[in-house]
Amino acid sequence: MFSLLTLTIGFAPVYAADVHVLDDGALANITGQDGLSFAINVNSNMGSLVLGTSDSAGNPATVALNNLSLTGSVGGTLDVFSSATGTPDYVNWAFPKFGTLNNLQFAADMLVTADGSSLGTAIQLQNMAFGGTNMQLSGAAGGGIAFGLGLNLTVSDLLLQPNGRGVNLGQMDFNNIVIGAAGSNGSKPWALADLNNQSGTFTVVTDSAGNESVQIGIGWATTPGTAPSGSLQIGNITFTTPNGNTNLGGSSIGAMQIQYLNVKLKTGS
Repeated sequence: MFSLLTLTIGFAPVYAADVHVLDDGALANITGQDGLSFAINVNSNMGSLVLGTSDSAGNPATVALNNLSLTGSVGGTLDVFSSATGTPDYVNWAFPKFGTLNNLQFAADMLVTADGSSLGTAIQLQNMAFGGTNMQLSGAAGGGIAFGLGLNLTVSDLLLQPNGRGVNLGQMDFNNIVIGAAGSNGSKPWALADLNNQSGTFTVVTDSAGNESVQIGIGWATTPGTAPSGSLQIGNITFTTPNGNTNLGGSSIGAMQIQYLNVKLKTGS
């Protein structure tokens, strides 16, 4: 029998964060009618994000992301829409393609600890763009927040660097990553969750002992068998070795679905 994994999530203080408005030149290509259009430049250096539980022997088992940083620019629109009769209105966040906007750089030092041992690697996501991504937020019928999410993501390079950030030796590079709707060649978002057909939820649940946790889920599709399909494309995978680069070529998944998702997170020290 499989049991649901409960994760512990803790946040370290934010040491430095800068968010400021882009200049008029960067905003020139952004237009909007109803709602709000925005563009921001992000320069954020954060502490740590730790996801943890315990192994079968009761020893700590954690995944830690340390020295987090996020930089770059992002632009989008924010609107409020009326839903069908009897259901709440919803907020829609959209991230259209605005030229060079929506390009972000992410870096972190990942450390996995389990069975008394630890293994780590630096992770970098270069030129990460969410152009075409959209998210809807509304009230959930059973309490909490309901959400929809259409993901359209491109990343020029996903770097795994086990010898430290910026050290190419031993590096694994996933190049030209594209996630979108199946059959669209990355031009349309993959609807991971939909307010009408397969809603996602954020709720707080209490177990029999009175312990509270945050539950993140995606329900079964209201029309069986209609969970949308997404695709993953990777242009090239390479390893950097003392003897040069080893090229594994490209890889892709033509169709993948999320039928149901249920994850619980609880805060802890």
